[in-house]
Amino acid sequence: MYASLAPVGHALYRRAFDDGDDGDVKRQLPGWAWMVILADFVVFFPVVLYLGYTLNHIFPTLAIVEDPKPPAYEPVSLNEDTESLAEDNAAPSAATKADDHSQAALVTSSLRRINRLLYSTAGWTANFRAIWCAVALSIANGFAALIFSAIPFVPSFVGTLLASLLTVQISTAWTHAVIAVPSPKPWYRRLPPLRRTFEATCFPIFAYWAATTLGQAAPLLLASAMGMPVWDPKHPTEVPEYHGSTFWQSLVVLVVSLAVTVLLVIPSRVLLVRVQASLLPPEEDTIVPFDRSFEGAVEPALVGGKGYVSMKDALKTFPLASWRRLYVLFAKIVGASVAVYLVMSAIIVPEVLLMLKKSTPAV
Repeated sequence: MYASLAPVGHALYRRAFDDGDDGDVKRQLPGWAWMVILADFVVFFPVVLYLGYTLNHIFPTLAIVEDPKPPAYEPVSLNEDTESLAEDNAAPSAATKADDHSQAALVTSSLRRINRLLYSTAGWTANFRAIWCAVALSIANGFAALIFSAIPFVPSFVGTLLASLLTVQISTAWTHAVIAVPSPKPWYRRLPPLRRTFEATCFPIFAYWAATTLGQAAPLLLASAMGMPVWDPKHPTEVPEYHGSTFWQSLVVLVVSLAVTVLLVIPSRVLLVRVQASLLPPEEDTIVPFDRSFEGAVEPALVGGKGYVSMKDALKTFPLASWRRLYVLFAKIVGASVAVYLVMSAIIVPEVLLMLKKSTPAV
């Protein structure tokens, strides 16, 4: 979705800096421009990090594992400094009535409830829980994908799959760190057993990889099939020419991209996260109600069971109400993100225009 905006943004950038002449004309920004850029980075980076990491990764993960029929108990604040706040704001969720299992009672039915839950566990830092594990996972994935892609006759998208399979322990540890109560152990000391983790998650990882790869390729293939001009990142200085039919072509591409996300990417993500969550050690508690047995489908390894949920049961035990709650949550996340980015644009665009107005031709 964001990639489809790149051609427009690049075209505006070219027009702004070319000053109506050829592409060789360059402008010198005023000296104070770098102070403004630095100030914007300091102010907006935490906001972008919260939107991209907390809202898009932590919130959905908690929603995917939350039990829609939690037991009747009052959750206790895990953060001593915010105990009173947790008592006042802790989700009336699974706490007030034993037989009240409405969606409004679930923690992940509301962005505000999730935020309050996280704050009650470890203060504001809980919004970035497991972030170092995520950084390590990104580095390991990128490095492994680079190595695999360097092998002759191995396409880059296949290298991405192999990298994901190689880092199954880290990705599973991230899921555990997100859903579990805070632990004094660092994430690298909470890695699940490699063999059992690979057996449990290899096919869900493949499904998620296939869905995300299709989600990235389908819009580009469709745009190419319709003859739609597409900006090529390999030639960033070449801006395609747009015509009257570009609008409806873009609309078709957007609808197809959205359909792939809703019908394939999100379900495959649900599958992967629930299988990973089933590998959570029994001695670790979760910050949201979590049915470890998956309605009796999982037998502990101590009694001869596999110790993790199958792909079929992972989806079967995720009821329609939970699907609805998850999609509504994603809609709220998209809405909140768009609103924040619009506000950021309302601040940054005038700054850029002022910088360009005060700029001078480079010597």
